[in-house]
Amino acid sequence: MKIEKVHIKGFRNFEDEEIVFQPKTLIIGANDVGKTNLLYALRILFDKSISEHDLELNDSDYNAYSNADTIEITATICDVTEDCLLSTFGGAIKDGSVIIRYTNSKNGQYSIWMGYNEEVLAEYPTRQYIKRLNMQYVDTNRDLFKFLKQERMQILQISKELLKEEQKEADEEKTKGIQNALNEINNQINSLNYVLSALENVNTELAELSADNEDQKIRFIAGESDAGKLLDNLTLSFSTGNNLLSIGGDGRNNQIFLATWIAKQNIQKNVDHVTFYAVEEPEAHLHPHQQRKLSTYIQEKFGEQIFITTHSSHIAAKFTPANILRLYTLKKKTYAASGGCSDILKEVFENFGYRMNALSAECFFASGVFLVEGVSEVLFYTALSNAINVDLDRLNITILSVEGVGFKPYIAVCDALNIPWVMRTDNDVFAKPSKKPEKNYYAGVSRIMGILSQIENADNELIQYWAEHNKENEWAYKTKPTTQAIGLNKYIRENITSYGIYLSNVDLETDLAQSSLYAILKKYYGKRTESSLVKAMQKYKAKNMMNFLSEKHSELGILSEDDISKPLISLKNSVEERIHPEHE
Repeated sequence: MKIEKVHIKGFRNFEDEEIVFQPKTLIIGANDVGKTNLLYALRILFDKSISEHDLELNDSDYNAYSNADTIEITATICDVTEDCLLSTFGGAIKDGSVIIRYTNSKNGQYSIWMGYNEEVLAEYPTRQYIKRLNMQYVDTNRDLFKFLKQERMQILQISKELLKEEQKEADEEKTKGIQNALNEINNQINSLNYVLSALENVNTELAELSADNEDQKIRFIAGESDAGKLLDNLTLSFSTGNNLLSIGGDGRNNQIFLATWIAKQNIQKNVDHVTFYAVEEPEAHLHPHQQRKLSTYIQEKFGEQIFITTHSSHIAAKFTPANILRLYTLKKKTYAASGGCSDILKEVFENFGYRMNALSAECFFASGVFLVEGVSEVLFYTALSNAINVDLDRLNITILSVEGVGFKPYIAVCDALNIPWVMRTDNDVFAKPSKKPEKNYYAGVSRIMGILSQIENADNELIQYWAEHNKENEWAYKTKPTTQAIGLNKYIRENITSYGIYLSNVDLETDLAQSSLYAILKKYYGKRTESSLVKAMQKYKAKNMMNFLSEKHSELGILSEDDISKPLISLKNSVEERIHPEHE
């Protein structure tokens, strides 16, 4: 079986949102966007640990921004083939599908409804189905030591219950042997001279305190004298060679917990019930390499459906991209990008291909993305943002290099995940054809118009203008651009910015040389002309940019009104508008 989707109305961050899942779903999004609330909606329907009292909810659970006075959580389950579920749902299931709905209203009582479609839902008195279908949930605020103790005891008890009769008898014999060994160890301990001396003094003092103590003697024991109690209180420890190491750091404890918890789920599988899982932020306390390994491990180890929340780009980079569900907020309400795990996401991620890594995966978690061509642009705009008071980390903005001019796959991903973006590219002049060229053309203009054509709801007038005038974008090879080409370039460069697309006058280095930063650059590089300055800046671009910024980053504030700052400012405004929308 699989939970195909959930439809949430009026609950916490969600006003009215339908979210599609996959068998393994990674849920990402900014803090307080509603990741935990999404899981809690599922827990209301399926978690045994949610009590009847908790099911009644509080007024604070109703969506405040829509003044909701009712809550409705509807899960659609498909591919139900398990006998235990078929018998449990009975007439409420048809063709392997069943719908379960929770409803509640302020000052009212909750209700549970079931049926094979929304038209035939019937009310049920309780969540009776959780005896056969339930959710195991691991909280992000887990107390590792408490969990380790609890999981350790449960896995031992479950393993003991699953033993065959002959195995139980063999263990009883071994336990008797352990008891005899304990007795012998304790006898040897109490025969040690320094132990005898210490005990003699203690027992003398004890006898003087009370006559009742005269026939009772104090002994030292090796932790536990009863084999049964000893085995019931086993502790987890590492072993390396013949040495035992105590469990220490939270990162290792988190790994031990997850390994123990997963092992427990595997050994207690039963044909009489179906369990699915939810784990919040499994990456806690782990370094990047172990986060990536953990992501792969979880996907491989769980055959059942699992929901995972994360803030880790390393977890996301190793996760199946089409299974990523991004939540975002707009006007104080939470939505799922592309409706959740969708074919749209699958397609754009397939086109994204080899570019997927921890750095590019970081944009999944961003509130805004600034796409640039290379490393020198990333360095420059990161420094510029500080100088003109655009706080990237506070606004959750990522500046990302596309490592060339391949912007389209990145833009498709941002659009599919509903992430605001801007881009800046060079106003290149290329020759064509590549062999025996006959013409030059503005490659940057062709590039951005190609990008515009893939943007949904793009300006048809601008696209039409390009279709009618694109031939003007060419001129004779190794000659100066024509007046028509220059006019076309200027017109498109000015009108494309409303889409967050910014075209350089020439390129980053030339634009800087022609900006108010010119005097500072000329003095730093020791050049007297613009052309020699640009040539010096373009040699070892990233290295020279880094050296310049390390010394002169405080001077960049003079660019605050320059065109070169407009992409940053535009993205800042878009992100802030989403966070604090204007009152309608």
